Amino acid sequence: MIKIVVGDIETSTDLLVIGAGPGGYTAAIRGAQKGLDVVLVDKEKLGGTCLNRGCIPAKALIHASKFHKEIQDWHEIGIEAECENIDFSKIMSWKDSVVEELNSGLKHIIEREGIEVMKGEARFIDEETVRVSEEHNAENVNFDKAIIATGSRPVEIQGIEFDNDKIISSRKLLNLDEVPEELVVVGGGYIGMEAATKFSKFGTDVKIVEAEERILQNFDEDIVDEIKESGPEYSDEIYTSAKASGFRYENDKILLEAETEEDEIEIRGDYILVAVGRTPRPVLDNLDLNNTDVEVKDGFIEVDDKLRTSQENIFAIGDCIGQPMLAHKAYREGRVAAEVASGEASAFDNQYIPKAMYTDPEVATVGMSLDEARKEFDDVLVGEFPFRASGRSLTINQESGFVRVVASGDEKLQGVQIVGSRASDMIAEATLALEMQAYLDDIINTIHAHPTFPEAFAEACEDARDEAIHI
Repeated sequence: MIKIVVGDIETSTDLLVIGAGPGGYTAAIRGAQKGLDVVLVDKEKLGGTCLNRGCIPAKALIHASKFHKEIQDWHEIGIEAECENIDFSKIMSWKDSVVEELNSGLKHIIEREGIEVMKGEARFIDEETVRVSEEHNAENVNFDKAIIATGSRPVEIQGIEFDNDKIISSRKLLNLDEVPEELVVVGGGYIGMEAATKFSKFGTDVKIVEAEERILQNFDEDIVDEIKESGPEYSDEIYTSAKASGFRYENDKILLEAETEEDEIEIRGDYILVAVGRTPRPVLDNLDLNNTDVEVKDGFIEVDDKLRTSQENIFAIGDCIGQPMLAHKAYREGRVAAEVASGEASAFDNQYIPKAMYTDPEVATVGMSLDEARKEFDDVLVGEFPFRASGRSLTINQESGFVRVVASGDEKLQGVQIVGSRASDMIAEATLALEMQAYLDDIINTIHAHPTFPEAFAEACEDARDEAIHI
């Protein structure tokens, strides 16, 4: 039972979880399911960045934005309609209602499992005690085991900090009062490209500034080319090999100053969105980990496969332990850490973590890329199936993209790349196949319902053997 000592303002618990994002609340719930008394600490709302100001609201806005483009596509199939008006305030209210519904559900589960929620900022006093402070209130929590799940924050660029007017992070972008006419996005990674997706469809003139030679460096070049070709809104103003260096204001606009190899340029917008990555700091710095034996290397907490830190009774999960910074990775880590904390023989032994990007078309990948496979194996089999040959794709007028499978010479599956509608859903089967050490035959001989998008995965596997039926 949780014990409160009046006067000392002290709480004791079996498991303390610091951070109520995807990894943290998952760890708290799994710990309670295993019979532990659990205290969950966060200074903000349950659900963390993903639920309240990241994944969920961002995808809700992407969903809303696509209808404007789809209405124009309807003309091709004989439905004449026009978008007379976009009521952005109503869209934002709907987005907020989605977040609130999920938040309410999460709160109900937390209460049902008997988890004590404390609001405030946690700092370690020693390896068994944390001080939780909020404004004028503070309370010590003694714990047997603790799980650090403090997440990450957007990276700032020196000279273009978020405390300047009209310079915003992805969090502020999701709470704008109106659709901007012009938006400058600094960073051509998945956060920046998803921002370009939704606001370009709302009618914003989006300009992307990327310091590297091309956008989406972590994806194969042909995937990026497919996105550019299918979504012309991405290719109008993309400045690559351009380093953001400063800004200035002009009337009611803000101008980003950037340096290229040839020249210095200025790019005008109503806002500058800085989306160049995320960092676990400064939250980790504020935890006072120096009062424990927890080791931090290169800005991340070091853990073993059981998610234990160098302080045996303290675990860490999610963004604070390193890449990839993905909610679904944190979910799995939260389960493992709580199970180990409860005495079970669990471990994070997953070999494959899928990535999904909600551009138009969507992109999802898992396992080795084609280049990685060619470096690893002497003999590589490649199969590709275009969605323009998919009956299901054509029936919904979404024929852009392809499924590609990469296998070693013995026909063992090594990686899958999907670009197209429903890619984020399709990647689940590919991830399971890789985790199960599947061979091409395993997918080919599994009957896929027709007409569906996942048929393309099986067809791509057949193509790797030069046996595809529909291409």
